[in-house]
Amino acid sequence: MSLSSHRQHKIYLAATMGYGLGSDDPEELALYEMIKKEIETDSKNRHIGIPRTD
Repeated sequence: MSLSSHRQHKIYLAATMGYGLGSDDPEELALYEMIKKEIETDSKNRHIGIPRTD
């Protein structure tokens, strides 16, 4: 079963705001962990926000 766009957005918000997921669904957990890992690697490489052009 695929996650609805509404559920994906809620998981994205929880991950970006640092909240726990509160779900045991493996598909939701996989998406949550993927987003958290991406945020962690971006913060280590300082690829945060929109790059300046000036």
